[in-house]
Amino acid sequence: DMLLDKYGQKMSKSKGNVMYADDLVKLFGVDAIRYYLLHEIPFQNDGNITYELIMERINSDLANVLGNLVNRTIAMAKKYFGSHIDNKEVLESIDENFLQSISVMPKKVDECMDKLEIGRAIDEIFEVLRKSNKYIDDTTPWAMAKDEAMKDRLETVLYHLLESIRICAFELSPFIPETSEKIFEQLHSNVRNNEFNVKGSYELGEPVPLFLRMDIAKKLEEIQGNNEVA
Repeated sequence: DMLLDKYGQKMSKSKGNVMYADDLVKLFGVDAIRYYLLHEIPFQNDGNITYELIMERINSDLANVLGNLVNRTIAMAKKYFGSHIDNKEVLESIDENFLQSISVMPKKVDECMDKLEIGRAIDEIFEVLRKSNKYIDDTTPWAMAKDEAMKDRLETVLYHLLESIRICAFELSPFIPETSEKIFEQLHSNVRNNEFNVKGSYELGEPVPLFLRMDIAKKLEEIQGNNEVA
């Protein structure tokens, strides 16, 4: 099975269009490359890889969806509760679908992996991460924070988000292990399982961005310049 370049040509040394894994890792980090190859290139099939495609995937999935969720959730918990979060169990109807999607996700991931559909397995995890970002937009924690009567509801929402992040980090650990570890460090959690823990609590670490958005045009220029020098 082969990798194809941006012109759809197969990579070969004689064509001079080979991309070496070590070089890609230096440019983008090992987990971003793991993520791209596992998510974008079907098992036992050909696949496309270009610098642009890698960066688009870093921006859309790793920075916008995963990194953004972890960073803003932990930052809100720090701002509103000094990084200590308990589950106050103040539930509203919006929670039902969200919590249900978290609870069924591990089984869906296992089913995909049993069929060696690795990209789809990762999609199932990212679907929950996307729903988590939507849950923030729908519950508007920043508005609740202005109302003392909503304090327990706000803490419940943040707890749901932290559990979602923890379970997704656990499920992502085979695919992007270094990032998964960084998430557990920020959560200050060693609870490594995929079951929603209703009775848990969090003493969070510092929010640190996991992936920064890349300026694709600028990075391409930089890579081109380095290649010419080399």
